[in-house]
Amino acid sequence: MANDTQNTNLTGAFDAHHPPSLELMEKCVHCGFCLPACPTYTLWGQEMDSPRGRIYLMKLALEGKVEMNESWVSHFDSCLGCVACMPACPSGVDYGKLIEATRAQIERNYQRPAADKLHRRFLFEALTKPGRMKFLRWPLLVYQKSGVQAALRILGVFKALPKSVAAMDALLPNASPIEPVAPVTPAQGEQRKRVGLLLGCVQRTFFSHVNAATARVLAAEGCEVVAPPEQTCCGALFVHGRGRGASAGTRAHDDRCVRKGKRRYDCD
Repeated sequence: MANDTQNTNLTGAFDAHHPPSLELMEKCVHCGFCLPACPTYTLWGQEMDSPRGRIYLMKLALEGKVEMNESWVSHFDSCLGCVACMPACPSGVDYGKLIEATRAQIERNYQRPAADKLHRRFLFEALTKPGRMKFLRWPLLVYQKSGVQAALRILGVFKALPKSVAAMDALLPNASPIEPVAPVTPAQGEQRKRVGLLLGCVQRTFFSHVNAATARVLAAEGCEVVAPPEQTCCGALFVHGRGRGASAGTRAHDDRCVRKGKRRYDCD
């Protein structure tokens, strides 16, 4: 039956540009080992919000048995992309490749509501640009330190706003002072390795103390730490949210990491 399905070369609700692989889907034996590892299934207990449920939905779409509608898309939007299911899978299903391919298909073939489009555009345009994140830090600082945020929460204003706005407010980090990381942090004692540190778009602005602590620990372990200040988005958010659309930018970033300085270092 599997061979008959493969020979028909179906794409169903997907277009022909890299649909999720039927071969990878058919590795899933529906054993359920992924269920306790999946955060969304643990939280909601819904089969379609589990890895095997999502794989089933992918296969249905590939076979043209379901449409790419709001209900179908919602199960993939809720996936965190953490791939905690992959180490738990005895069959070795590469769920990461499946979810990335499916999300790329959704971006191309599903018409989102206008408000959802605007919200997602803001996230992708702001969170992937370090310069914009630094600019947004100042109004956020005023918003938090002036007491406006606390007042709005006490008054319950966010209950009347879209859930996406309330979620963004709940997830806002505290705007603390930025702790810079030097372009090159020398190793303490004998140098054993040379490593590259990805500063991150959000992390370098709102969680810079994590980067600084990482550099100190690596230096203490005998690593020279290189953190090029001109590094841009690594592409992770685009991959997790839109599929492989940022691969070109990621490759360019990796090339800069490898070429930085006269010696090659690990960019990890």
